[in-house]
Amino acid sequence: MEYTGTVAKCIYSVPGFTVFRFRTSQGEFTALGKLDDIREGEKLYLRGSFENHPKFGRQLKIESWEKIIPTDRDEAVELLSSGIVKGVGPATARKIVDALGPGAVEKILENPDVLNSIKGLGKKAPKIARSIMETYSAQRAVKELVSFGMTVNAAQKIYRAFGRQAPELVKLNPYCLTEVDGMGFLKADEIAQKIGVKRDSRFRVEAGVLFILNEALWKEGHTYLPVEKLLEKTLALLNKEYDCVTREQVLEALNHSDIKAHTRGISLAWAYRCEKDIAENIGRLRGKLSAIDPEPVIACFEKAHDITLTPGQREAVKMAVNSGLSILTGGPGVGKTATVRAVVHVFEKLFPGKEIRLAAPTGRAARRMAEVTGKQACTVHRLLGIDRSGKPAFNRNNPLDCGLLIIDETSMMDCFLARNVLNAVKKGTRVLFVGDPDQLPSVGPGSVLKDILSSSVPKVTLTEVFRQAAESQIITNAHRINRGLPLLIDRSRTDLFFIEKDEPEEIARSVVTWAAGLSRKGEDVQVLSPKKDGFLGTWELNRLIQEAVNPAGREIKYGNQTFRVGDRVIQTRNNYEKYVFNGDIGVIKRIGSKVEVQFNGDVVPYSYDELWELELAYCISVHRSQGSEFGTVIVPVSTSHYFMLARNLLYTAVSRAKKRLVLVGSKKALAMAIKNDSPVKRYTMLGEFLNAGGTYW
Repeated sequence: MEYTGTVAKCIYSVPGFTVFRFRTSQGEFTALGKLDDIREGEKLYLRGSFENHPKFGRQLKIESWEKIIPTDRDEAVELLSSGIVKGVGPATARKIVDALGPGAVEKILENPDVLNSIKGLGKKAPKIARSIMETYSAQRAVKELVSFGMTVNAAQKIYRAFGRQAPELVKLNPYCLTEVDGMGFLKADEIAQKIGVKRDSRFRVEAGVLFILNEALWKEGHTYLPVEKLLEKTLALLNKEYDCVTREQVLEALNHSDIKAHTRGISLAWAYRCEKDIAENIGRLRGKLSAIDPEPVIACFEKAHDITLTPGQREAVKMAVNSGLSILTGGPGVGKTATVRAVVHVFEKLFPGKEIRLAAPTGRAARRMAEVTGKQACTVHRLLGIDRSGKPAFNRNNPLDCGLLIIDETSMMDCFLARNVLNAVKKGTRVLFVGDPDQLPSVGPGSVLKDILSSSVPKVTLTEVFRQAAESQIITNAHRINRGLPLLIDRSRTDLFFIEKDEPEEIARSVVTWAAGLSRKGEDVQVLSPKKDGFLGTWELNRLIQEAVNPAGREIKYGNQTFRVGDRVIQTRNNYEKYVFNGDIGVIKRIGSKVEVQFNGDVVPYSYDELWELELAYCISVHRSQGSEFGTVIVPVSTSHYFMLARNLLYTAVSRAKKRLVLVGSKKALAMAIKNDSPVKRYTMLGEFLNAGGTYW
């Protein structure tokens, strides 16, 4: 449906989205859509369809729009004197139209200097021209960008990024589009070919190299690539259709301000600097701070809690108290938690009055840390006071004021979060990193925990499984998996089940049956899958489980996902404005003008355009489960996951279960996963920096 009319009233407006009342000859109605810079009194052409909103009633959802440029005298005078154009009243408007004709506005847009020839305007002429240009610049820029082959939504996003000069910038170097969120190299390359950019253009080669380095960083966790691997990948990308870019051209493109060449290979300059900062901070913080013997206080702790620490735990407590930075590692059931409690107790007694801060990368891990220590704990983001822009309030110039800082689940910390943490620690503070290096590496770039463990930083690894923990089949088999041994399952017990199924369809049905049955009983159940796609991936299992446990009710569709009230959802990116972070799990409480999701007691609203940040979370990836524990964990294990079957992935999944573990799949797939101890190596520089022969100590 098409409508021509006037903006009567703006109801709500944010960059890229506007709700307004629209007046036509047939009547007035509410319209909404992805519009920019719309003002009351402007004439628009709209195309869209009406929808009935449960709260706001009948609304026109705009599919396309255009500001109307007047073509007759009365319309031109009306627009110029409407108040949209600053400094122009009815008399001045008539004077301009009399001088330039009914197409006055179009003439001014084509050549603003035409106003200089009109007597009586004087110094007003440039201001009038600027106001008219501002009114129509977005529309003209978006229209021209769309002609390059991009969608209206993408064109509006680019206009917001670059302003009215956007079309010229794109024509000069279409690869500037890679700076715009959601506009990657492949789309920029497509547009570049449409507007005639040469395939061996320097801009294209440089953008290709940066694309490969960014893909390696964010998708594979590599902070650098060896030169030959970078050359191979870049040439494959740029010469996919035509053999036009040479090895020499790629090597020449490495002389770029955003790229750092070093002894190992090629990094993005800021990623290289990040790992170097971590190493320098560790050098600044490490070393012995005192020679205190905490043994008497440890004895008091043991008596108060009626426990006896193992030699390894005692050593860890002494290390944490006497070292600037140290690491405590070990698998499940080896007493890391009791050791952390002992460290906190001993530090409080030895250094009364000094503050202790506890944190973890995820909200779930922080809550668990608080429960087991009896002390307040928070997420690392909250610890650092990270604001809406992503900048931490605590840094080198404003360090944290505490005597002891303990970070749990440090295997989850990528190099950027680790740098922010260490930047915020002042010399003299004791820092204890706690983690399990046998788990999967962080979702983000780097291999921080393993790289630090490869250095001479003080460390203790706990290996003795406590008797009570050893009674758990989950913990026992987690350690067996880690040693490459087959599972031992006592079928008379109820904490571990292996449901043997061979075909993916059978595995999926069994997973859904278990998940739905336990969910209906109100149990804390989580399905974990190695990957997103495929019949046993998170996308399909989420759809099947949702239909089983929450098949009806108020819903909203976004892309290929349907969200319903009561659905379990996961945040897929850090949103500093909402203060929810990648991996946070919540429940949809209400769907109205906004979708309201409850995370840890806080209800967070999402507009329709923000729903891309959410995914259903009945089934999540093993990677996203790190730092969390669930009452029951269900894991499909299939040969269809061949490329994902690895020991550390299975170990991570198994160790997420607190009370019950259900493995569904084939014995062959399970054996393949346990046998495969060759996780994909990440290329990182941190280990080399830390072992640089005293350069940073």
